[in-house]
Order: sequence, then structure tokens, then C-alpha cells
Amino acid sequence: MIFDSIRNKENYKETEIYQALCYLEKIKEWEELLPGTVIQEDCSFANPVSFVSKEEKECAYEAHKKYMDLHYIMEGAERIATADVSGLQVKTPFSEEKDIGFYTGPESGRYLLRPGDFMVCYPSDAHKVAMMDKEPETVKKIVVKIKVRTA
Repeated sequence: MIFDSIRNKENYKETEIYQALCYLEKIKEWEELLPGTVIQEDCSFANPVSFVSKEEKECAYEAHKKYMDLHYIMEGAERIATADVSGLQVKTPFSEEKDIGFYTGPESGRYLLRPGDFMVCYPSDAHKVAMMDKEPETVKKIVVKIKVRTA
């Protein structure tokens, strides 16, 4: 898992993460992005996501196998909790077709993302998203799906 600011994008040169961050840095308005926008063919695509943050009890961990997620905040604040997926209990079995499973259990870390912050969650990183900070608020973010390299 990576938690950082887009200001530090140069730390990720030579990676697909860097390509995604360069793309995100150019977006000035959340409305500019269309769902399913391809960043790198056969590697990464981006989706705008808007929601009202909620209490933690209403959220569940999610994890993926084919893609890592890069969550980039444009407006609002979002809390995200993380945990190693191997230490969690299955809530909804993993769907190969949708590349997602849902889990419950204790967290390993908790982060508050504000505009300009991003978090990369690898397949081993279950992540509980959309949690509010102090009060519910509208959050606008971009989620970039980056294909996991296979040997």
C-alpha cells in the first residue's frame, strides 16, 4: 500500500503508477474525466467516483486480484482503512468476473485522504473506502485501475 501526495509523483518514475499520476495531474476539474478513460492501453483506466462519505459500520473491505487501485481525491475528504486480505474473513466471495471480493476484520492502518492525496492498494491490500472523517460530506475522486503484472 502506498499513501502519498501527487506532489511527490517523481518518486514513482519507471512505473505504471507514475503514468497514472502524470495523467491525473493534468485533470483540473473532476467533470473532465469520462468513465472508463484509458490511460495506458491494456494497463490502466480511470473512473470518476462521487459519493457521500458514511460511518465506518456501513463500509466493508474490498480487494482485487487483477488490478491494483489508485484512489486520487479531487474534492472532500475520505478515510480509508487497510488490512492484509489474508487476515480477514470473507463477507462476499471473490468474483473473478468483477475482480472484487468483500471482507470483514481488524484494520492494519487508517488514512485520511484530502485533495491531492492518493493511495495505491495492491491485491494483498484490502481497503475499506468511503468512510467519513467527522461528518458525512460529498467526495469526488478518481479511481485508476492498474493491471497487475504477471510473471
